[in-house]
Amino acid sequence: MSNIRVHYLNKSRSFRVIWLLEHLNVEYEVIPYVRENNRAPEMLKKIHPLGRSPILEVKDGKSGKTKIITESGYIFQYILEKYDNERILSLKAPDQAEQVQYYLHYVEGSLQPPLLMEYIYSLAGQSPGPFPLSYLVRGVLDKISGAYSKGEVKNQIDYLENEISNNKGYLIGGQFSAADILMSFPLKMAFQRGFAEEKNYPQIKKWLKTIINENSYSVTKEKTAQYEPKD
Repeated sequence: MSNIRVHYLNKSRSFRVIWLLEHLNVEYEVIPYVRENNRAPEMLKKIHPLGRSPILEVKDGKSGKTKIITESGYIFQYILEKYDNERILSLKAPDQAEQVQYYLHYVEGSLQPPLLMEYIYSLAGQSPGPFPLSYLVRGVLDKISGAYSKGEVKNQIDYLENEISNNKGYLIGGQFSAADILMSFPLKMAFQRGFAEEKNYPQIKKWLKTIINENSYSVTKEKTAQYEPKD
């Protein structure tokens, strides 16, 4: 058994953890889970009380003790500190290394909240209900969205478009880093769910195409395909 286990939920952010490990050539084992009614299964709570993926399980080779690590940004930080000795994805220049750490916090702290709000509003707006109640609900949701999350999504994605433009096609210093891997999920989802249009963000569109051309992405895609349920 590998000293690292990734508790992997299909169609989730845990894909990024495997991508990170693959790029660093770190050995790991995958423990797969499949969504039930579009939610994480209850059995994940046996690993961590919150029952959310990704979860990293690390066994100390000397003591045999096991450590459970959650939260995507913290998982990335842990892996980079413990396994990226050559600073392949942490980046070597001190100012750039600081930027990597910044983005590990930025993704979940600034970018994800308005995207999540827009997603919830979109689901609520699609819920069936009697007229005129459904019409009134959608009207209220549109007002809430317009007052905060919709504008904030634009603000965040405009910011990232500019950062990529100023950093030669990547988030930091014209180099592929852990920040690019972590940022891939929310920006890809923003386009797929219609919260932003690719035509308005040519730099991000090009950046997404660039980073998924990394060999480590292709390997991750191939390996995780077996954990996705067949239609």
